Amino acid sequence: MKMQVGMFRTLLAKADRPALGIFVKIPAFEVVEMVANAGFDFVVIDTEHALLSVRDVYEMITVYSRSGVVPLVRITDHGYGDGQRYLDAGAGGILVPHLSTADEAERTMRQFLFPPNGSRGMGAGGRANQWGATPGGAAEYMRVGDEEVARVAMIEEPEAVENIDGIISAPGVDALFVGPGDMSVSMGEPGGSPAVVEKVSDAIAAAVAAGIPVGTVAAPGDAMRMRIDQGCSFIIATPNDTGLVWSAVSQNAKAARDVIETTARAAARV
Repeated sequence: MKMQVGMFRTLLAKADRPALGIFVKIPAFEVVEMVANAGFDFVVIDTEHALLSVRDVYEMITVYSRSGVVPLVRITDHGYGDGQRYLDAGAGGILVPHLSTADEAERTMRQFLFPPNGSRGMGAGGRANQWGATPGGAAEYMRVGDEEVARVAMIEEPEAVENIDGIISAPGVDALFVGPGDMSVSMGEPGGSPAVVEKVSDAIAAAVAAGIPVGTVAAPGDAMRMRIDQGCSFIIATPNDTGLVWSAVSQNAKAARDVIETTARAAARV
Protein backbone atom coordinates (compact mmCIF):
# COMPACT_ATOMS: atom_id res chain seq x y z
CA MET A 1 0.00 0.00 0.00
CA LYS A 2 1.45 3.36 -1.02
CA MET A 3 1.50 6.46 1.15
CA GLN A 4 -1.62 8.43 0.17
CA VAL A 5 -0.60 11.90 1.27
CA GLY A 6 1.24 14.27 -1.04
CA MET A 7 4.32 16.05 0.28
CA PHE A 8 4.86 19.74 -0.30
CA ARG A 9 8.51 19.61 -1.34
CA THR A 10 7.62 16.97 -3.93
CA LEU A 11 4.80 19.17 -5.23
CA LEU A 12 7.13 22.16 -5.61
CA ALA A 13 9.86 20.11 -7.26
CA LYS A 14 7.47 18.76 -9.90
CA ALA A 15 5.61 22.00 -10.61
CA ASP A 16 6.32 24.05 -13.74
CA ARG A 17 4.44 27.05 -12.30
CA PRO A 18 3.69 28.39 -8.82
CA ALA A 19 1.58 26.08 -6.67
CA LEU A 20 -1.75 27.57 -5.58
CA GLY A 21 -3.11 27.24 -2.06
CA ILE A 22 -5.52 28.70 0.45
CA PHE A 23 -5.73 29.03 4.24
CA VAL A 24 -8.54 26.90 5.66
CA LYS A 25 -10.19 27.18 9.06
CA ILE A 26 -13.52 25.35 8.75
CA PRO A 27 -13.43 21.68 9.80
CA ALA A 28 -16.94 20.82 8.55
CA PHE A 29 -16.65 17.87 6.18
CA GLU A 30 -18.89 19.48 3.57
CA VAL A 31 -16.74 22.62 3.35
CA VAL A 32 -13.50 20.61 3.39
CA GLU A 33 -14.71 18.50 0.48
CA MET A 34 -15.83 21.54 -1.53
CA VAL A 35 -12.46 23.26 -1.04
CA ALA A 36 -10.66 20.03 -1.89
CA ASN A 37 -12.52 19.86 -5.22
CA ALA A 38 -12.09 23.54 -6.09
CA GLY A 39 -8.72 23.25 -7.87
CA PHE A 40 -6.09 24.17 -5.28
CA ASP A 41 -2.75 22.36 -5.16
CA PHE A 42 -2.42 22.66 -1.40
CA VAL A 43 -4.16 24.03 1.68
CA VAL A 44 -2.78 25.46 4.90
CA ILE A 45 -4.85 24.31 7.87
CA ASP A 46 -4.62 27.28 10.20
CA THR A 47 -4.33 26.29 13.85
CA GLU A 48 -2.78 29.65 14.77
CA HIS A 49 -5.92 31.64 14.05
CA ALA A 50 -8.71 29.07 14.22
CA LEU A 51 -10.07 27.07 17.16
CA LEU A 52 -9.30 23.68 15.65
CA SER A 53 -8.76 20.60 17.77
CA VAL A 54 -6.07 18.04 16.96
CA ARG A 55 -8.89 15.69 15.88
CA ASP A 56 -10.27 18.40 13.56
CA VAL A 57 -6.86 18.81 11.95
CA TYR A 58 -6.40 15.05 11.69
CA GLU A 59 -9.67 14.63 9.81
CA MET A 60 -8.98 17.62 7.56
CA ILE A 61 -5.54 16.23 6.67
CA THR A 62 -7.13 12.91 5.76
CA VAL A 63 -9.83 14.35 3.48
CA TYR A 64 -7.51 16.79 1.72
CA SER A 65 -4.75 14.26 1.15
CA ARG A 66 -7.18 11.62 -0.12
CA SER A 67 -8.54 14.24 -2.51
CA GLY A 68 -5.11 14.90 -4.02
CA VAL A 69 -4.58 18.24 -2.26
CA VAL A 70 -1.41 18.59 -0.18
CA PRO A 71 -2.34 19.50 3.42
CA LEU A 72 0.04 21.77 5.31
CA VAL A 73 -0.57 22.91 8.88
CA ARG A 74 0.32 26.29 10.35
CA ILE A 75 1.19 25.45 13.94
CA THR A 76 0.57 27.80 16.84
CA ASP A 77 4.08 28.32 18.21
CA HIS A 78 7.64 26.99 18.23
CA GLY A 79 6.86 23.91 20.31
CA TYR A 80 7.18 20.26 19.39
CA GLY A 81 4.01 18.47 20.50
CA ASP A 82 1.23 19.34 18.08
CA GLY A 83 3.58 19.75 15.11
CA GLN A 84 4.84 16.22 15.64
CA ARG A 85 1.31 14.86 15.79
CA TYR A 86 0.28 16.67 12.61
CA LEU A 87 3.25 15.21 10.76
CA ASP A 88 2.42 11.72 12.01
CA ALA A 89 -1.17 12.33 10.91
CA GLY A 90 0.19 12.71 7.39
CA ALA A 91 0.60 16.47 6.89
CA GLY A 92 2.73 17.35 3.88
CA GLY A 93 4.50 20.03 5.89
CA ILE A 94 4.20 22.61 8.63
CA LEU A 95 4.40 26.39 8.68
CA VAL A 96 6.09 27.79 11.78
CA PRO A 97 5.03 31.37 12.60
CA HIS A 98 7.22 34.25 13.72
CA LEU A 99 10.72 32.92 13.15
CA SER A 100 12.89 36.02 13.33
CA THR A 101 16.44 34.76 13.92
CA ALA A 102 18.64 31.96 12.65
CA ASP A 103 18.87 30.51 16.16
CA GLU A 104 15.07 30.39 16.50
CA ALA A 105 14.78 28.73 13.12
CA GLU A 106 17.41 26.09 13.84
CA ARG A 107 16.13 25.23 17.32
CA THR A 108 12.57 24.94 16.09
CA MET A 109 13.14 23.04 12.86
CA ARG A 110 15.53 20.48 14.37
CA GLN A 111 12.54 19.25 16.40
CA PHE A 112 10.97 18.12 13.14
CA LEU A 113 14.00 16.29 11.74
CA PHE A 114 14.83 12.72 12.71
CA PRO A 115 18.14 11.89 14.45
CA PRO A 116 20.99 12.39 13.86
CA ASN A 117 19.97 15.72 12.28
CA GLY A 118 17.27 16.51 14.82
CA SER A 119 15.15 15.17 17.64
CA ARG A 120 11.83 14.16 16.09
CA GLY A 121 10.43 10.99 17.62
CA MET A 122 9.60 8.03 15.41
CA GLY A 123 5.94 7.03 15.06
CA ALA A 124 6.12 4.63 12.13
CA GLY A 125 2.93 2.86 13.17
CA GLY A 126 0.75 5.88 12.41
CA ARG A 127 -1.08 7.30 9.43
CA ALA A 128 1.98 9.00 7.91
CA ASN A 129 3.33 5.48 7.34
CA GLN A 130 -0.12 4.09 6.46
CA TRP A 131 -0.17 2.13 9.71
CA GLY A 132 3.04 0.34 8.77
CA ALA A 133 1.86 -0.68 5.30
CA THR A 134 4.10 1.69 3.32
CA PRO A 135 6.75 -0.18 1.29
CA GLY A 136 10.09 0.37 2.98
CA GLY A 137 8.54 0.55 6.44
CA ALA A 138 10.09 2.73 9.11
CA ALA A 139 13.09 3.63 6.96
CA GLU A 140 10.84 5.06 4.24
CA TYR A 141 8.71 6.88 6.83
CA MET A 142 11.86 8.55 8.17
CA ARG A 143 13.21 9.33 4.69
CA VAL A 144 9.95 11.01 3.67
CA GLY A 145 9.85 12.87 6.99
CA ASP A 146 13.30 14.35 6.42
CA GLU A 147 13.41 14.69 2.63
CA GLU A 148 9.85 15.36 1.44
CA VAL A 149 7.98 16.94 4.33
CA ALA A 150 8.32 20.72 4.21
CA ARG A 151 9.38 22.79 7.21
CA VAL A 152 8.37 26.32 6.23
CA ALA A 153 9.68 29.33 8.15
CA MET A 154 7.23 32.23 8.31
CA ILE A 155 8.86 35.63 7.86
CA GLU A 156 6.59 38.13 9.59
CA GLU A 157 8.71 40.89 11.17
CA PRO A 158 11.34 43.33 9.85
CA GLU A 159 13.87 41.58 12.13
CA ALA A 160 13.27 38.37 10.20
CA VAL A 161 14.03 40.12 6.92
CA GLU A 162 17.24 41.51 8.42
CA ASN A 163 18.23 37.99 9.50
CA ILE A 164 16.88 36.20 6.47
CA ASP A 165 20.19 34.79 5.19
CA GLY A 166 20.76 33.05 8.50
CA ILE A 167 17.18 31.75 8.61
CA ILE A 168 17.50 30.37 5.08
CA SER A 169 20.68 28.50 5.98
CA ALA A 170 19.33 27.08 9.25
CA PRO A 171 19.16 23.26 9.20
CA GLY A 172 15.65 22.02 8.48
CA VAL A 173 14.35 25.17 6.79
CA ASP A 174 12.99 23.97 3.45
CA ALA A 175 10.98 27.01 2.34
CA LEU A 176 9.92 30.49 3.42
CA PHE A 177 6.49 32.06 3.63
CA VAL A 178 6.41 35.85 3.88
CA GLY A 179 3.36 37.13 5.74
CA PRO A 180 2.37 40.67 4.69
CA GLY A 181 -0.37 40.98 7.34
CA ASP A 182 1.82 40.52 10.38
CA MET A 183 4.61 42.41 8.62
CA SER A 184 2.38 45.47 8.37
CA VAL A 185 1.36 45.22 12.03
CA SER A 186 4.94 44.78 13.23
CA MET A 187 6.04 47.76 11.12
CA GLY A 188 3.16 49.95 12.29
CA GLU A 189 2.18 50.44 8.65
CA PRO A 190 -1.21 49.94 6.99
CA GLY A 191 -1.55 46.79 4.95
CA GLY A 192 -0.48 47.24 1.35
CA SER A 193 1.58 50.35 2.07
CA PRO A 194 4.69 50.87 -0.08
CA ALA A 195 6.94 50.16 2.91
CA VAL A 196 5.29 46.80 3.56
CA VAL A 197 5.25 45.84 -0.12
CA GLU A 198 8.96 46.65 -0.33
CA LYS A 199 9.82 44.68 2.82
CA VAL A 200 7.96 41.62 1.53
CA SER A 201 9.70 42.03 -1.82
CA ASP A 202 13.10 42.16 -0.11
CA ALA A 203 12.40 38.86 1.65
CA ILE A 204 11.23 37.21 -1.56
CA ALA A 205 14.30 38.44 -3.44
CA ALA A 206 16.63 37.05 -0.77
CA ALA A 207 14.97 33.63 -0.93
CA VAL A 208 15.02 33.53 -4.73
CA ALA A 209 18.71 34.50 -4.74
CA ALA A 210 19.44 31.69 -2.30
CA GLY A 211 17.49 29.17 -4.36
CA ILE A 212 14.98 28.32 -1.63
CA PRO A 213 11.24 28.09 -2.39
CA VAL A 214 9.32 31.12 -1.18
CA GLY A 215 5.67 32.01 -1.08
CA THR A 216 3.33 34.71 0.15
CA VAL A 217 -0.35 35.58 0.22
CA ALA A 218 -1.87 37.65 -2.56
CA ALA A 219 -5.24 38.43 -4.05
CA PRO A 220 -5.86 37.27 -7.62
CA GLY A 221 -4.95 40.06 -10.00
CA ASP A 222 -2.04 42.49 -10.15
CA ALA A 223 -0.79 41.69 -6.64
CA MET A 224 -0.55 38.00 -7.43
CA ARG A 225 1.06 38.62 -10.82
CA MET A 226 3.72 40.81 -9.18
CA ARG A 227 4.65 38.10 -6.67
CA ILE A 228 4.78 35.44 -9.38
CA ASP A 229 7.05 37.69 -11.48
CA GLN A 230 9.29 38.13 -8.44
CA GLY A 231 9.84 34.38 -8.34
CA CYS A 232 7.42 32.98 -5.76
CA SER A 233 7.20 29.19 -5.91
CA PHE A 234 3.82 29.08 -4.20
CA ILE A 235 0.99 31.53 -3.66
CA ILE A 236 -1.80 31.50 -1.11
CA ALA A 237 -4.89 33.15 -2.54
CA THR A 238 -7.16 35.42 -0.54
CA PRO A 239 -9.64 35.27 1.01
CA ASN A 240 -9.53 32.10 3.11
CA ASP A 241 -12.42 29.64 3.34
CA THR A 242 -14.23 31.68 6.00
CA GLY A 243 -13.87 34.81 3.88
CA LEU A 244 -15.23 33.02 0.83
CA VAL A 245 -18.26 31.76 2.74
CA TRP A 246 -18.91 35.22 4.20
CA SER A 247 -18.55 36.88 0.80
CA ALA A 248 -20.96 34.48 -0.88
CA VAL A 249 -23.54 34.62 1.92
CA SER A 250 -23.44 38.40 2.32
CA GLN A 251 -23.59 39.06 -1.44
CA ASN A 252 -26.54 36.70 -1.78
CA ALA A 253 -28.37 38.35 1.10
CA LYS A 254 -27.70 41.82 -0.32
CA ALA A 255 -28.91 40.81 -3.77
CA ALA A 256 -32.09 39.32 -2.31
CA ARG A 257 -32.63 42.35 -0.05
CA ASP A 258 -32.20 44.69 -3.03
CA VAL A 259 -34.95 42.81 -4.90
CA ILE A 260 -37.29 43.04 -1.90
CA GLU A 261 -36.66 46.78 -1.44
CA THR A 262 -36.99 47.54 -5.16
CA THR A 263 -40.24 45.58 -5.36
CA ALA A 264 -41.60 47.31 -2.26
CA ARG A 265 -40.80 50.77 -3.65
CA ALA A 266 -42.43 49.91 -6.98
CA ALA A 267 -45.56 48.66 -5.19
CA ALA A 268 -45.74 51.84 -3.13
CA ARG A 269 -45.83 53.96 -6.30
CA VAL A 270 -48.81 52.10 -7.71
